[in-house]
Amino acid sequence: TYLSLPRNMIDDDLLRLLITGMIHNQTVTHLDLSHNKITEFGVRLLTRLLGSDSVIMTLDLGDNQIRSEAGGYIGAALTENESLVELNLKLNRLQDEGGQALLSALLGNSTLTALNLAHNQLGSASAAALIACLQGAASPLITLDVSGNELNEGDAEGVLSALDDN
Repeated sequence: TYLSLPRNMIDDDLLRLLITGMIHNQTVTHLDLSHNKITEFGVRLLTRLLGSDSVIMTLDLGDNQIRSEAGGYIGAALTENESLVELNLKLNRLQDEGGQALLSALLGNSTLTALNLAHNQLGSASAAALIACLQGAASPLITLDVSGNELNEGDAEGVLSALDDN
């Protein structure tokens, strides 16, 4: 049930081949593609595996070349996905725009319990979206890592307040 392919120089072209073979997957529940060369184009392809019939529970895309546009792709996939419980996007470059798109989409997700967005250049817009997500009564998030981003003291206080109220 585990497919672990970190540090394999997987780029978007190789990812396309992998996705073609996994499109009807009903057994792989943990997919580790960390430390590769996947970009937002690859993420757009990868979201085909995260549809409503997905069985993937853990997705690790840490330390790739994922930029802001991918936040919207992942966010859109998460609005219909009912299997993913853990998502790791640390050490990418989602920036504030991508973080905001991803976190805003979490309002419609009821399964994601662990999210790692460490070191993604997130800022105040992402913090505001995170606060809105955490204030939602249905937010299932248990583990959250937003360390190493560009959040200011006001952002941190807002997130802390939302966590206290959740």
